[in-house]
Amino acid sequence: MITFYYLPDCAPCEATKPHALKAAEVTGKDILFKNAVTVPPNVLQAKGITIAPSIDNGERIIKGEQGFDRLVRFFEEA
Repeated sequence: MITFYYLPDCAPCEATKPHALKAAEVTGKDILFKNAVTVPPNVLQAKGITIAPSIDNGERIIKGEQGFDRLVRFFEEA
């Protein structure tokens, strides 16, 4: 499962979301979008999430705005 942490009204998050949805579809991965505001700060801190968006594939986390090709490669790692 891919977890996509985002913030409301975050331009890089909004730019990355459609790429993440398409990459999940292409790779056959499930994706869960989590509003980082609703996640306890200690959980975010434990994962090292300091930037939105942050995307967790279960192996590692990438941060910041991402393009489709990069996300496909990242999702395939999981």
